Amino acid sequence: MTRWFRVYDDLVDDPKVQRLDPSLFKALINLWCLTSANDGVLPPIDEIAFKLRIKPEKARRVLTDLRAVGLVDDDEKGARPHNWDRRQFISDGSTPRVKRFRERHRNVSPAVFGTTPETETETETETETETERKTPSQGSMNSTDEALARVPPSNGRAA
Repeated sequence: MTRWFRVYDDLVDDPKVQRLDPSLFKALINLWCLTSANDGVLPPIDEIAFKLRIKPEKARRVLTDLRAVGLVDDDEKGARPHNWDRRQFISDGSTPRVKRFRERHRNVSPAVFGTTPETETETETETETETERKTPSQGSMNSTDEALARVPPSNGRAA
């Protein structure tokens, strides 16, 4: 399952983060991803090393450096990004919200889409019109009939 986590826009002004060496900043962001995927706790050092594509010794140094500047804390759950629980809270999940929405809309009748069927009158009229429009290749019109077919009807008025 793909998860997401919050990153606040004040990060750009956080001196602890902005003063990090670029490689340590990259490691911090990747550690946040690992923490999110691991239910709010950093995984064991060997997994961190594998996911960050570094040796376990380097992974330990990264965590030591981040602890030194106050970006990783240790508590009864294990190593965690500083203030993780305060910034990542349960309400972020959309599953309960989507379930409530679907329950509310379950008994609503769906909209009917499509076109209405043709009436007999429309169908008969179209068929008669098509029959009246025969061409010479269909054998029922001669050249006089064809010429008259091109002249618009006068509607009974004299020209």
